[in-house]
Amino acid sequence: MSQTNAHADDDAFAEALAAADRLNRALSPLRIDREGTQEQLRSALRRPEQAVRAILLETLGTAPTKALVDDLLVLALQVRHTVLIRNLLGRLPWREAKEIVPPAVRRLLDDADDSDDYRRMAELLYHLGLDEALQELCARAEDSIDPDVREVAADLGR
Repeated sequence: MSQTNAHADDDAFAEALAAADRLNRALSPLRIDREGTQEQLRSALRRPEQAVRAILLETLGTAPTKALVDDLLVLALQVRHTVLIRNLLGRLPWREAKEIVPPAVRRLLDDADDSDDYRRMAELLYHLGLDEALQELCARAEDSIDPDVREVAADLGR
């Protein structure tokens, strides 16, 4: 590696460390005001242009994720956010995910009529290792009058 590249790498590393330090200081008040922060995150998640930036605030830990699970699942239905939300929910301890994600998925699917909604939620449950909830979703999909929804059960049921 040339000396110029090494110097550029050192500068980039120093800049990244400084940015991480600024971010940590900026997040401190947000960690203290949990309720206010959750409301700000909820509001940002509802504005498409803010959604990704709001998710980046998850450096605050898993508490906002748990509090905003319903909003996050709605966002997960959008293809551009699906993997991001899966990974975000994947940070939850399995027992906590088992407790909060399946009921939120059921609530979401109560209003869903699209096979893609079923598929995304089934894939999320599979990703999280929530096999019992996945089987419940597949049983629900099998009872649908929509053949595309039933296909989700055929594809993802075990």
